[in-house]
Amino acid sequence: MDIENKERPLRLFIAVRLSDELKTVLERWRESHQHLFPFKKWTHREDYHITVQFLGDVEPERVPEIAAKLQEVSRQFTPFELGFGKAGVFGTDASPRVFWAGVIDYTNGLAKLQEKVTDAMESFGFAKESRPYRPHVTIARKYAGDREFRLASVPPFLPQTAPFEQAEGKVSWIVDEFVLFSTHLHEKPMYEILESFRMKDS
Repeated sequence: MDIENKERPLRLFIAVRLSDELKTVLERWRESHQHLFPFKKWTHREDYHITVQFLGDVEPERVPEIAAKLQEVSRQFTPFELGFGKAGVFGTDASPRVFWAGVIDYTNGLAKLQEKVTDAMESFGFAKESRPYRPHVTIARKYAGDREFRLASVPPFLPQTAPFEQAEGKVSWIVDEFVLFSTHLHEKPMYEILESFRMKDS
């Protein structure tokens, strides 16, 4: 990175990553079904994540103090389990702006992490969002089909997320860290890890 780029604000957010196994499952699903659902933009395999808090444009020199505070937060947590849920959309049902996979927060670990992170970031001037926290994994953006999008026609990401099959098993993973991402628009993958924050006992 050259000096000029270092001086530019970084577009930052804090997130939880998916397990490699789940990223592979989602990538295979996309390869099999992308042609059926004409979204303008599909998430790159390495960019799958669950946003904890979006910070926006941040001066590079502020990153060390933000990272230090997030490290303090990480030491307050032990690893917790998340589950992979069903598909959903944001925007209109017929032409959604975001197509996503749901997240099951079995022990409220993610909700507690989001609360602690947003509390910590308030001291740096990053305001909490007024809307409720809705954790999800973005699969695609900006539906551009000629026909109305029908969520009911979307094949399940995994057998366990199909209707009435939840009792047969669950797809889950253990979260033992969260990360600070920087966004590089128009690149693939689009997100770069600046810092990782391991939880205690992990």
